[in-house]
Amino acid sequence: MKKIILVLVASVCSFYLCSQGTLQLTAGATIQTTGNAYIILENMHIVNNGSLQQTSGNGIVKLTGDLNVNLSGSSATTINQLLMAKSGSASLNLQSNLSVVSNVTFSGGLLNLNNNILDLASTGSFIGESEVSRAFTTGTGYIQATGILNNPSGANLGNLGAAITSNTNLGNTIIKRGHKVQTGVSGSNNSIMRYFDIIPANNLALKATLRLYYFDAELNSLPEASLSHWKSANLINWDLMGADSRDLIANYVERKTYGKFDRITLATATAPGITCPANQTVSANINGCKASVSFAATATGSPTPSIIYKIGNTVITSPYVFSKGTTTVTATASNGILPDASCTFTVTVVCGPAPVTRAVIPQEEIVMDGLSVIASPNPSMHYFTLNIKSGDHSPVTISITDVLGRVISIQSNVASNTTLSVGHEFIPGVYFVQVIQGKQVAQLKLVKQRY
Repeated sequence: MKKIILVLVASVCSFYLCSQGTLQLTAGATIQTTGNAYIILENMHIVNNGSLQQTSGNGIVKLTGDLNVNLSGSSATTINQLLMAKSGSASLNLQSNLSVVSNVTFSGGLLNLNNNILDLASTGSFIGESEVSRAFTTGTGYIQATGILNNPSGANLGNLGAAITSNTNLGNTIIKRGHKVQTGVSGSNNSIMRYFDIIPANNLALKATLRLYYFDAELNSLPEASLSHWKSANLINWDLMGADSRDLIANYVERKTYGKFDRITLATATAPGITCPANQTVSANINGCKASVSFAATATGSPTPSIIYKIGNTVITSPYVFSKGTTTVTATASNGILPDASCTFTVTVVCGPAPVTRAVIPQEEIVMDGLSVIASPNPSMHYFTLNIKSGDHSPVTISITDVLGRVISIQSNVASNTTLSVGHEFIPGVYFVQVIQGKQVAQLKLVKQRY
């Protein structure tokens, strides 16, 4: 097999290809560089089916131009230094994995990982990443860096944006940075477009502090001021870790006291709010003048708050048996974001029918703007005769309710200036008649007596 070997030597040597085209290494072809030799590719794709394996300190690949380019091929590609110097939003799109020995320097353009891995190992790092020139993906790709973290202080492996401080020896640690939005975080919300998998050899009782950096372009429309750390071991259930400090200028959120690392991202978390139910007055429905009463407050916040109800220091749940008199209940909503939210409501238990808030009119006759109603006899042991008079000949509606506000009967389109009998079937008690004609309303109390 014929081998094609291209060797670039010396610090001042460069290999320059321009226009939209392809640097293609076929099987058996090799590119070797030494010193500070440059391979400058302007708007050039790279297809590596041969050998492009730069070593530490030997060679630089510089990408320029204003067009998107791809890195693909069946062979592993290792670059000593990758200089991203493309114009505007032009990107290098990884269609195969890439290893970088020393650094990826960003001065222009984007690096799209797609579904591939950019491996920095233990010696590589990112330099100059910014809002306009950075690595990203909407796929499953990630950047990986490794290192020994023993008693680390602000250690940021690969300069990927996860700074770790701990009094514990974490040992060999793998950091993976991805950019796919994490779903199911913070209730119905999702995460920013950045996450970290942090995998230390020692991952127990760490007492670690983690500072996560991000770019504004990765916020995914989430408000910075409410970002907090969220952690998941299974990528399904997410635990709120919280935030001890935020810096909206330096773009980081820090959380202390991590005991264990898993996948970690940033998503919103907001303090709870709460609305209590209305005060209730009920009739006793249990011996001893007590009543079983149901109640429910509503709470807002992210994550969804839990609500605890208390009478004094005693926790209660709905429904609850209240004693005679008025009891104050305090409802408190909490979700791990301070301050908690509280409100109060009262439950009043009365012995006998609950009082009805309404105008109780004891007269036998009520006249309202020309509309009159007369009940006779009243009180009555049998029935009542209602005599309705009005100067208006439009029909009336007659509604009768009991003391609990329950509708006993209702009659519509009753002729005005009429007489009718009601109450034959009524049990002894107090009832209220309401006669409505247009905007006129007349009310009357009826008393049904025992035989």
